[in-house]
Amino acid sequence: MRTRTSTAHRTIVVLTSATSNTCRVRKVKCDEALPACQRCRKAHRYCDRTAPLPQLKKSQEDTAEPDSAADEPQTPFPSPSSPRKALQNPSIARYFSHYIADIAPWYDLSDALLTFATSLPEAALDSPLPFAAILALSAVHTSRTTVPSARAAAEFYHGHCVRLLIDLTAEEYDNDERTQGLALASVCLLRSYEILSEEVDPNRHLQGAYSLAAYHTPQTDAFGSSLRAAGFWNYLREDITFSLFRRCPLKIDLAQVPLALPATGPRTDQDYLNAITLILGRIINMCFVGSGSVTKESWSSLSHLLREWRTSLPSRFEPFSTVDRGLGLALPSIWLLRDHHAAALHYQLVATTILCIEANPQQLSSLQTTLGGRLDLQDTKESILEHLALDICGVAFTADTPSVQVNAFGPIAFCARFIRTEASRQELIRRLLACKRTIGWPVQRLVSDLEADWRNPPPPKQADNE
Repeated sequence: MRTRTSTAHRTIVVLTSATSNTCRVRKVKCDEALPACQRCRKAHRYCDRTAPLPQLKKSQEDTAEPDSAADEPQTPFPSPSSPRKALQNPSIARYFSHYIADIAPWYDLSDALLTFATSLPEAALDSPLPFAAILALSAVHTSRTTVPSARAAAEFYHGHCVRLLIDLTAEEYDNDERTQGLALASVCLLRSYEILSEEVDPNRHLQGAYSLAAYHTPQTDAFGSSLRAAGFWNYLREDITFSLFRRCPLKIDLAQVPLALPATGPRTDQDYLNAITLILGRIINMCFVGSGSVTKESWSSLSHLLREWRTSLPSRFEPFSTVDRGLGLALPSIWLLRDHHAAALHYQLVATTILCIEANPQQLSSLQTTLGGRLDLQDTKESILEHLALDICGVAFTADTPSVQVNAFGPIAFCARFIRTEASRQELIRRLLACKRTIGWPVQRLVSDLEADWRNPPPPKQADNE
């Protein structure tokens, strides 16, 4: 905890390792609260918990060309302060293009306007904050998949991006919706950066973004399609992924966020995906609190929400072909029309899994309606959980696209521990390790966690609402 000691001439602020960098740079007292300290929450400011940032010398803000004179300031990479100038460097241009073509689709699952692939790069041409975030993520992804030496560029632009976030003033943030959107979108990119750059998930940027995401929700944006709304949905999906890995509640409270689909006008595919995202978030917040948190009434209410969403779903969301495991197939093959249909089915299956874990014997049969008849009413809870887990893996690897698989790691982490068949377990491990080469995700920790769960499966949970 930080303390302050008065002297005759000034106040000395004592910093600890738990002090947020935002307060550290501003030289103000920090209460060190998580996920965001009180000062950052009140000011709706990014609360940075990365390692204490080294001070940049002024010369490091300048661009150093490879052929610049020896007596001029030298830096390894162009400064993000002038994005268009920096893009004249071929390596920087490749990172920027790589983000648009290969990484942005991860973020546009629920956005028909492809905001992260279009609006964000357009803004980045004239805004150092998103420009630095794009380069940091693209470079670290490149370092994990093809060129390890790109790690240096990733760290350089990550450091710049964090400093730009810390330097945002309350006036800039509160009075400019564009700045709000750019800040939240940039932190969403930094969230993926920290996952790719470290073998153990530090969860720092997800915590830091809390004060930005909680300040504006779809309730204030009216389910809009602005950059701010796109940032919120990505933050929420990343929060869900972390909660599924750690089996803990979300950082954001969704109680005041409306769950209803738009009452007027056509309902888009993205509306349905966003709705099931909110439903899953509520189920996580209700069921991951602790023993005794799920009453019979709350379980029925959550199950009703899931069933109503499932009933309203257009037929185009249904798999157009399904092949169950067997005949040499260790995982089922489940084909869907669109990547966001796969993401919606994943969240439906995870939500059903959590409710199944909490269900008493009388409630299990009611879950049948949420899966369109793919469950046998005579199945045991263990068989149902394994069936749901296999479907989650089948959807992810039949799609075989990075955007689906990146969003599937959380569902797989939570649900695949219920797979009992050895052949299916080994096939899942093989598929996950293949993702490391193509997506760059540090899947080894996920594989290790699953193997530990399979060696020591938890005893069947007694439902609290019986």
